[in-house]
Amino acid sequence: MKLFTTILIYLVCMRASAQLSNGSFELISSMPNGLGQWQRATGWSNAGSNLSSPDLLHYDAINACDLPETSVGFVDSFDGDAVMGITLCGRPGDNKREYISTQLSSAMVVGKPYAVGFRMANGEHIPTSQAGLATSDMGFCFSVDPIAQNGTDPINRQPQLKIESVVYSPDWQTYIFTFFPQEPYKFMTFGLFGDDSDKDIQIRRGSNPSLAYYFVDYFTIEPLFGEYAEVDGEREPVIDSASLSKGEKEFFIPNTFTPNADGNNDRFLPVAATDGDWMLEIFSSWGDRVYVSDQNSTGWDGIYQGLACSPGGYVWQITYFEDGTNGKPKRQELRGMFHLVR
Repeated sequence: MKLFTTILIYLVCMRASAQLSNGSFELISSMPNGLGQWQRATGWSNAGSNLSSPDLLHYDAINACDLPETSVGFVDSFDGDAVMGITLCGRPGDNKREYISTQLSSAMVVGKPYAVGFRMANGEHIPTSQAGLATSDMGFCFSVDPIAQNGTDPINRQPQLKIESVVYSPDWQTYIFTFFPQEPYKFMTFGLFGDDSDKDIQIRRGSNPSLAYYFVDYFTIEPLFGEYAEVDGEREPVIDSASLSKGEKEFFIPNTFTPNADGNNDRFLPVAATDGDWMLEIFSSWGDRVYVSDQNSTGWDGIYQGLACSPGGYVWQITYFEDGTNGKPKRQELRGMFHLVR
């Protein structure tokens, strides 16, 4: 079988010019002292609504907006000292929404790949909480101009990225999408788009919950740039690796693997050049985590839930910790794209 002559080696551009300047809500204008104070998170908005009120939550806050015990559940931050709490919807048919939105530090480049990620949890439910609903189809809408919400009505826009399944988890879950922008987008809005008619809203906790409330943290948008390797003659995949480093660790990452059981390059497995613990996660282009392991793994064989994954681009993420300031561990992450070829 012939393959396309050009294989693109994608590497995350680990530069200071990341697309989001406050993805973990650590930059605040002042400490929140009540619920609904989303505006104290620098660079974030509630999509221009005069009614919706996402919650900025912080370990040093007071009056029901302090972590880890909040008015809707117990949760520790995924990263740093703050998270945002957002009501994605109410009971089926209520069509109640909250959104959070931010302007990117620079416009996206049309046609270039980006890794768009975030973390989400429902926390540990408490009996007095109005939360306990779960929904499908939350996602991201990117736009050239700001998107405006009317009151608590749904925004009737089509998100470019969304999680189609119903999501509910007490613990933090990671989602990383591969996104190719069709316009030079400058704004990102997160929430549940469109009305309730095509949403799967379920009761997951409590006897009569009224809110699908989610904690979100650690939003990231990073370009996946790279260089081209030309192959003349026979159209065979280029098998290569790249060296990436951040902090004190260095990794060698393959850009392509071919899980066809021929004994050659059948598993995707980064190699660390230094000692220490680290975790590998692999995500499909639609944000599903298809593989997770530690440094002792034998690598991914291209199988997810018993089925062979489709050929195409996948995002890898390596996470490890180093000593930070004040004795707190500092999270380090590397991301990039590789190709599964069959």
